[in-house]
Amino acid sequence: MSYSKFILAAFSLLIYNLSIGQDTLRINMDSADRVFLQKNLMMIAARMNVDAQKALEIQAKLYPNPQFSVGLNAYDSQNKKLFYAGQNGEKSFEIDQLFLLGGKRKKLVELARQNTRQAQLEMEDLLRNLKYQLHNSMLSLHFDLLTVQQYNQHLQRLDSIIAGYQEQAAKGNIALKEVVRLKTAYMSMNNDRTDLLNNIEEEQKDLRLLLQTTQFILPQYNEASWTKYEQLPILDSLVSLALQHRSELKEAELNKTIAGLNIQYQKSLAAPDLTVGAAYDQRGGAFNNQYTLSLGIPLPFWNRNQGNIKSAQVQSKMAVINQQQQQTTVNGEVMTAWNNMQRSILEFHKINKIYNADFNTVFEGMTANFLKRNISILEFVDFFESYNSGIAEVNRVKKQLALSGEMVNYTVEFPVY
Repeated sequence: MSYSKFILAAFSLLIYNLSIGQDTLRINMDSADRVFLQKNLMMIAARMNVDAQKALEIQAKLYPNPQFSVGLNAYDSQNKKLFYAGQNGEKSFEIDQLFLLGGKRKKLVELARQNTRQAQLEMEDLLRNLKYQLHNSMLSLHFDLLTVQQYNQHLQRLDSIIAGYQEQAAKGNIALKEVVRLKTAYMSMNNDRTDLLNNIEEEQKDLRLLLQTTQFILPQYNEASWTKYEQLPILDSLVSLALQHRSELKEAELNKTIAGLNIQYQKSLAAPDLTVGAAYDQRGGAFNNQYTLSLGIPLPFWNRNQGNIKSAQVQSKMAVINQQQQQTTVNGEVMTAWNNMQRSILEFHKINKIYNADFNTVFEGMTANFLKRNISILEFVDFFESYNSGIAEVNRVKKQLALSGEMVNYTVEFPVY
C-alpha cells in the first residue's frame, strides 16, 4: 500500500470517529418509536387523511338545501315600464325542497363512516410498514457499527505492525514481500470496512428521514435484550395473531362490507326522490295573487340505475375473492417468517458455541508471537483474515436473529418479540 493510501485510510477513519462524536443522537428503540410517531411527516399526513374522511361523514349527514327563486316582470309592454313589479305589476316567488327517499341519506352516512374506518386501517398499515423499516434500520445500524468498530481496532493494530515492518524492510532486515503481504491484508479488510460504512450511510439516511433529524444516529441497546429472540413461538399461535391483527385482513373484511353497503346504496338510488314546492304568483297565474303547492317525482321508466347496481354486485364478489387471497398470503408470510426465525435461532446457538472469549485470547497470542517472529507472516495473515471474517460473521448472525424477530412482529402485526 502506498503512503497516500495509508493517509486516505487514516483520514476516513478519523472522519468516521468524529461523525460519531459530534452532534450524535443516542437513542434506544422505544424512544425512536416515540419520536417517529411525533415527527414523521407520512404519519402526520395519514392522520390528516383520517380527519378529512371524518369531515366527509359530517357532509354526508347534511340535508339538501332548499332552492328559492324569484320572477320579476322585466318589461311591461302595456305600461312601457321596466321591472314593473309594483301593486299592479308582476312578480312571483317559489321555494322547492328535495326529499331523498329509499334510505339514500342513511346509507350514504354509513358509507362515509366505513370510509373513515378504511382510512384508519390504511394509517395502521402505513405505521406497521414504517415501524418495521425503522426497527430494521436501527438494528442493522447497531451491528454494522459494532463490526466497523472492531475493524477499526484491528486496522489500527495492523497499521502499526506495517509501519514497524517497513522500517525493518528499509534496513534490509526482512524481505519487502512480507510488507506487501501485510498491506494486501490491510487493503482487503479496509475494503470490507468501506462497504460497511456505505451501508451505514444508507441506514443513517433512512433513519434521519423517519425521525426527521439531521444528527448522527447511534442506537442504544442492552445486550441482555437479545435473549428474547432465542425463543421460537408456536406457529399456530402466530397464525392466529396474524388473522386477528393484520390490517390488510381487516381492510379486506371492511372492503367486503363497503361493497355490500354500496349495493344497497345503488339500489336506493333507483328509488325516485320527491320534490315539494310552494309558489306565489302576483298576476301571472289563473287569478291574481295565486298560491300553489307542487309535488314532483321522476318516473323510473328507463333509468333504474341498473348498470351501477350490477357493477356494485361484481365489486362485492371481487371483495370476497380478495379477502380469501389476503388470508392465503398472510398464512404464507407467517410460515416463511417462522421458518426464518427457526433457522436464525439454530444458527445463533451454533455460533455461540463456536465463538467465545478464546478467540480474543488466541488473537492476542498470535499477534504477540508474530511480532516475536515465532510464526510466519503467512500464518499470521491467514489467521488475521479468518479472525476478522469470524467477527463479522458473529455480528451478521446476531443481526439476522434480531431482524428475523422483527419480521415475525411485522407479519403478525403484534409485538411477539
